[in-house]
Amino acid sequence: MLGNILLGIVSFCLIVSYLPQIVKLLKTKKSDDISIGSWVLWGISTSCYVLYAATCSHDPMLMFEASLEFILCIFTLILVVMYRKNN
Repeated sequence: MLGNILLGIVSFCLIVSYLPQIVKLLKTKKSDDISIGSWVLWGISTSCYVLYAATCSHDPMLMFEASLEFILCIFTLILVVMYRKNN
């Protein structure tokens, strides 16, 4: 029970934490001050998290949260690279 509550809190915080960066990128259409290296590492980290959730955990909520976090991370990375190329 407590584990599910904590997972819900962590999931919510992780997912919401991507939104300010995505909104800023979409509004400004600039990514010069964002580290591509950091986002690549976060992408690798979240992909490992998805693999862990799929192979070791088998918890549907953890798999959903990890997958959504991976999607948001990759979306952010795509925006950073796309806007870097346009400038």
